[in-house]
Amino acid sequence: MKCAVCGVSIPEGRLTCSDDCHEKAVDYIEREFGVYKKVTDDVSGKTYKVPTRDIIEKGLKQPELKNYPLWVEEARAGD
Repeated sequence: MKCAVCGVSIPEGRLTCSDDCHEKAVDYIEREFGVYKKVTDDVSGKTYKVPTRDIIEKGLKQPELKNYPLWVEEARAGD
């Protein structure tokens, strides 16, 4: 396998070769997909604001959603 950032060979199951490349990868993902993700709990129907970094670094399981703030839609100009 190769590091997703610099192309250096890395062990299977890793995305990056170092903390520096990890930070670059997380920064890129946050720029492309947003710093927060809108995640809906299928059981409760509540929607939570989950940091993208947490999803990348820790993963996310349904029981953990209650540890995050609820997603609040912001009013748009003209509404």
